[in-house]
Amino acid sequence: MQQPKRIFIVGHMGAGKFLFCEALAKKLGWQCIDANPSLERYIGRSLSEIMGKQGEAAFHECEAEIISHYIGKDHVVVVLEEAVIATEKNRKLLSPEFVIYLKVSTATQLERMKGNRMPLLPITDMKAFLDKQHLERDSLFEEVATLTLESTGVEADVNKVLKTLGRSLQ
Repeated sequence: MQQPKRIFIVGHMGAGKFLFCEALAKKLGWQCIDANPSLERYIGRSLSEIMGKQGEAAFHECEAEIISHYIGKDHVVVVLEEAVIATEKNRKLLSPEFVIYLKVSTATQLERMKGNRMPLLPITDMKAFLDKQHLERDSLFEEVATLTLESTGVEADVNKVLKTLGRSLQ
């Protein structure tokens, strides 16, 4: 496998994307970047509900600019926002890149989110909200993913990536 110049991390909230990014970047000797301008997860409504169609389009255009910016960088591991795969433009930008989808179940998300205060999140049924997100996005994450990891723990997941890249498990 040709060595990627950069890696993008996608997945649902609670998947552990940032922790994974930090650990993978450290092992690779690369920079970890959190490029997550999320609103949905803090407010608990879709972008179109929050900002209307015009605002949603502007938000997704901002995501496209972020992706384009980091496509020009080498030796970076970049965490992207959950809704990044909602637009075809963003999926096309990501498709030639090395993208890791951290796959996580609703049950795991709920467990990981326990005790975490999520400001502005007026959701009464978090399980239903997360299940809906999975229904809408899982296939899109799969579409852009070079590698899908069923999260088993940060260290084990990092080692899977290093093995896939043909790197020694340091």
